[in-house]
Amino acid sequence: MEQVTVKGKQISYRPRKEVLEFLEKNAEKTYRSVQGMMDYLMNRMIEMEKKGELDIQ
Repeated sequence: MEQVTVKGKQISYRPRKEVLEFLEKNAEKTYRSVQGMMDYLMNRMIEMEKKGELDIQ
């Protein structure tokens, strides 16, 4: 698996209860941590935005 070095700042995000439950449930199903699930979702959003499937405003 490829290692990616991150040169950005660490951000702090406190999800609301519903979002945290969603992240925890899906992280458990996919054997990821909650942070890993957030990283996965953000990567998918970035890919979709690059393809024009999603417009982030």
